[in-house]
Amino acid sequence: MNKKMMAVIAASVFCVNVNATEFSLGLSEHVVSADIKTNINPNVNLEAGYVYSDKKGNLAQFAMHMTHQTGPHSIEIGPKLSSVWFDNSPNGSVIAVGGHYGFALGNKISLHADAYYAPSVLSFSDVDGYTELGGKVQYDFNPNMAVFFGYRNMTFQYDGRSDRAFEDGFYIGGTSRF
Repeated sequence: MNKKMMAVIAASVFCVNVNATEFSLGLSEHVVSADIKTNINPNVNLEAGYVYSDKKGNLAQFAMHMTHQTGPHSIEIGPKLSSVWFDNSPNGSVIAVGGHYGFALGNKISLHADAYYAPSVLSFSDVDGYTELGGKVQYDFNPNMAVFFGYRNMTFQYDGRSDRAFEDGFYIGGTSRF
């Protein structure tokens, strides 16, 4: 990863960290991910994430969502900028559209789903498209701490090459709210 991109990521994390409301860390056998989310106001949030795969490379993501919560349902919809640096495939960036959905089952258990899509017109460099699908079950120990178990698939499409999954598998993790 070049120095300029690392500086942008570091500056973004430090700026968001002042107003941070949620930090998540996820782990699988070959992947570690970190995500920080802050609310700008009750209806808009910012999210920054980094994913490292020891077999694939690096992925940085920045998103802005409109949010809505009604009873047990929470919805976040908006754009997400994802830049990937593959070890053995072409690098690229996409602007994907999608969001998160959460459903509180009660008894401190909730279900969450994520979906993002970027067509070729919103894909840059050597990337020709992107899809991200995920789901997880979360248990809240208290209002400030939770653990989760889930599955996610992040796939980059290429024109004239086979698609490349950055991550495709199960993971565990935790969330801290402050």
